[in-house]
Amino acid sequence: MTNPRIIGERSGSRRGPLLIVLAQIHGNEPAGYLALQHVFKAIDEEYWDKPHFDYKGKIVGIRGNMTAAEKGMRYIDHDLNRMWTAENVKRIMAQAKESLVKNEEIQLREILDTVNLYIENYEPRKLIILDLHTTTAHGGIFIIPSKEEKARQLALQVQAPILHGFLDDIQGTILHYFNSKNFPNVDITSICFEAGQHNDRDSIEHAVSAIIQCFAAVGGFYPEDIEMKHEMLFAQDSAGLPKEAQLIYSHHIESEDNFQMRADKIYRNFDRIYKGELLAHDAHGEIRALCDGLILMPLYQKQGNDGFFVIKDINRDAPKLQRKIPTTTLNA
Repeated sequence: MTNPRIIGERSGSRRGPLLIVLAQIHGNEPAGYLALQHVFKAIDEEYWDKPHFDYKGKIVGIRGNMTAAEKGMRYIDHDLNRMWTAENVKRIMAQAKESLVKNEEIQLREILDTVNLYIENYEPRKLIILDLHTTTAHGGIFIIPSKEEKARQLALQVQAPILHGFLDDIQGTILHYFNSKNFPNVDITSICFEAGQHNDRDSIEHAVSAIIQCFAAVGGFYPEDIEMKHEMLFAQDSAGLPKEAQLIYSHHIESEDNFQMRADKIYRNFDRIYKGELLAHDAHGEIRALCDGLILMPLYQKQGNDGFFVIKDINRDAPKLQRKIPTTTLNA
């Protein structure tokens, strides 16, 4: 029986890294799902058009909150990307699957069962988890790595801003669970890539490029088979943004707060804000910036518990990739 959670999978002729790409952990974020379909189609076309084309390892695309995706919602009962604490996962996995009644508990169980099955069957020496997301605001691509240094090193090879501090502020994300502590028998690295606004066509292109750059960085695709357009796209869309930035403030909300960003100004990711600037309103009145910085992920949807974040440039030296334009390309 075909697993409807599997968007697709492709394997090179030689063993190599296992890249598991998660899409639609939030159901109303379709770009990652569409990007994976595009990547798998592009791989098939490369094999058809270029007999020499090959790569090492395996790429698997897994769909996240399928029920929420069908309804165009972020989640049904609980935010699936706030449930991945070790204690919560242990509790869910200890129960019989048929006894689970809340949608996101079922989704979590099926996702983890699927991931574990691929690890068991492929027995990778290196496992990479790439969690694809989009935001309600326009503007800016970025990466959030797990706390392990090897995640930052991988992120540096995908040409997008790297943001730190979010895992200390938000709990229960994919990145909190998919790490060496919970997967001690495999070399695991996890990063989250934010591709842009939910329904922006560019977000699909960004997600495609992130998948390709990530798999090339860990030794899957050969560099000579990758178009420079992926790095060039990210360099263009990251122009003027910090190479690395730190979270300095987060505004968390509850549904009864009636939170709304100000109506007379639409903020984009990485827009500069200043201390005292009016940003939003809620049931208690005006919400003004407590510090200077760059605003990130202002909330322009009903569901969600994060009103906005503020980050600052930390000016770390993030080296850029240096290589020549290849003569053959993966035409994705």
